[in-house]
Amino acid sequence: MTSRKTETLENILRAARAEFAEKGLGKAHIQSIAERAGVTKQLIYHYYQSKEQLFSCVLDQSSSEAMAELIEISVDDLSPKEALRCLLYSMFDQFDSDPELGSIATEGIRYHGSHDTPHNPLVELGPELAKKMSRAIERGIESKEFNDNLNANYLFSAACLLTSGAFTNRYVIAAVGNIDLSDEANAQAWKKFSADLILQALERTS
Repeated sequence: MTSRKTETLENILRAARAEFAEKGLGKAHIQSIAERAGVTKQLIYHYYQSKEQLFSCVLDQSSSEAMAELIEISVDDLSPKEALRCLLYSMFDQFDSDPELGSIATEGIRYHGSHDTPHNPLVELGPELAKKMSRAIERGIESKEFNDNLNANYLFSAACLLTSGAFTNRYVIAAVGNIDLSDEANAQAWKKFSADLILQALERTS
């Protein structure tokens, strides 16, 4: 692949990501994406068969980059508690530092619920991140800091929902808990609460 083609595809995906994050899959337009990317609509259709296929590529790229970033974090030199808090905070910070990611993730939840998507980075890379969390938990059990009563996969899934939910389910949290997570102070409080909740569930009490 030539560098010019690579640059063009990167521009298209970047423009598509912004468009989908702003408008959602249903209201996004290929023409608008083309204008954002500085290319023609015909060129986008040359590389991507449909708007849905383009969104799938954007979703795959965002998921892959986010998961790979978390997998690369080194926590083996930290205490079990510090390691888990680092991972949980990093999961939250990815969304907090990238406003588009929460919108893309929210749209992706709806997309995966109604489309057959055999290639899913979350399915492919999720187990690697779960293993990283499991290693920290195992070290905590060995050091008598953590109990061994919780399933690591359940815990990892709960952690993902708690951290990402601050950005993908803000309406529910606001409606049920009267917590406005668009306020940065509330968002940071939720970040700490989520990590504390996971760690307290693991903490050995006797």
